[in-house]
Amino acid sequence: MRTYIFRAIRRGPDGMLGPDLYRRAFAAADDAGAVAAAKRIDLDLAELGANAVYVSAEDGRAIWSLHAQDFPDPTL
Repeated sequence: MRTYIFRAIRRGPDGMLGPDLYRRAFAAADDAGAVAAAKRIDLDLAELGANAVYVSAEDGRAIWSLHAQDFPDPTL
């Protein structure tokens, strides 16, 4: 199993990423499993003030992300 990190952040209009508003480490067998697991995380982005989420692998590379414009419901 590999460790992945799910983050919820605020992305500014200029594309700059703010600090983590929510952070959760979890394990998955591979990148595809990590994305599937991330999609099951129940999180209210509006309550957090976040408008973007992403998952990064152990080596720091982002493997999946969504921005508010990509999903109409702020409850993920």
